[in-house]
Amino acid sequence: MDWLRRKNKYYDEIERWRKKIDKIDIKIVRLLNRRARYANEIGKIKQKLNLPIYSPERESQVIQNVMKHNYGPLSDMAIKRLYERIIDESRRLERESAELRGKNKIQAINVNSFSGKAMFDLLRKLVILLILIFLHIINSEFFLSNSPATKFVFIEVPKNSTFKQTVEILNSEGILKSKIIFYYTGKVLGFDRKVKAGRYIFIDNLPMAIVVKEITNPAYIISISVTIPEGITARRIAGILKSKIGIDSTKFMQLVNSADFAQKLGIQANGLEGYLMPDTYIFVWGDDEEKVIEKMVSEFKKFYNDSLMGREKVVGLNTHQVVTLASIVEGEARFEDEKQRIAGVYFNRLKRKMPLEADPTIQYIIPDGPRRLFYKDLKIESPYNTYLNPGLPPGPVNNPGRSSILAVLYPEKNKFFIFRL
Repeated sequence: MDWLRRKNKYYDEIERWRKKIDKIDIKIVRLLNRRARYANEIGKIKQKLNLPIYSPERESQVIQNVMKHNYGPLSDMAIKRLYERIIDESRRLERESAELRGKNKIQAINVNSFSGKAMFDLLRKLVILLILIFLHIINSEFFLSNSPATKFVFIEVPKNSTFKQTVEILNSEGILKSKIIFYYTGKVLGFDRKVKAGRYIFIDNLPMAIVVKEITNPAYIISISVTIPEGITARRIAGILKSKIGIDSTKFMQLVNSADFAQKLGIQANGLEGYLMPDTYIFVWGDDEEKVIEKMVSEFKKFYNDSLMGREKVVGLNTHQVVTLASIVEGEARFEDEKQRIAGVYFNRLKRKMPLEADPTIQYIIPDGPRRLFYKDLKIESPYNTYLNPGLPPGPVNNPGRSSILAVLYPEKNKFFIFRL
């Protein structure tokens, strides 16, 4: 059975490559018809100028030039014989065309009037010629590098870029030998639909085959280390990620503020402010906004395990309230070793049903924060204003780090209601 499966796999692979060959053959036929028309026009001009149809010196020079630029895998002898055959056929075709034009007073040859056999012969010979041209292009442009590398080049392919835009970017940085050949080869072979957005590093004078391999494989996209500091808002995180990995900051914030998206990620809240775990992450340029958020929330969920959830009953808060209070502690603390004491003070105020009077909540509602607060800021009407409203605000005011969350779950037991300087 394994042998049969392997056999079917090989047959499927053969059929897939045959379909690709069929597509290329159709394009070859179109190009051959165009070449035949051009050759016919050259024959007309030669006849008017009484020039010979062919020249032995010229034919010898053609063969020498071809062999001079032959970099394999065909041998020089194979190239020479193939070109001699093509030249012989070209002589016959041009001679027959000249005789036909002489009989019909420079009447243009209508390719469609050829007999089926003549058309088949013509196409067969022209296909051979075009295949040879393709071999030469593939060898010289796609697989061979005639010049040593001289520099490193960083390339940025934006998200949603068209293949044409990608080709222009590569060409503008001097990566491509021929953008026209690269563009149309991409269309013919289908790698135009496989280009990955991101940042790449290339060296110049690369064979085009290497360029294709790298821009269609996400493994070659440059990885970027991004550090998200503790205690910053989702909006500031969006700005960092936009500059570092090119995300759409507007879309990022729409997802962060979406209750449906929060529910999808298993967060029982109206948004994801507070659940974007500060840490150092490895992203790639152009990463999807959803995937970036999922990764950060996943880090939060990995940290906030069952053991920590068991502490919620001890402190009398649910998960959302723990994260909310932790964000206030994060914004208030200057040093790590004071976080548990700050958390203890806020618990004392909550038990007495006192306003928390937490400055981080005011920083969250002012449009130009963080900055020095003024007395007028404390009177801003907002459910997040803990000077006017007792208890916790509706949600986190930043994204707290692990130590602040632990400080809330394991607060210092003290009798303080204010912070001592």
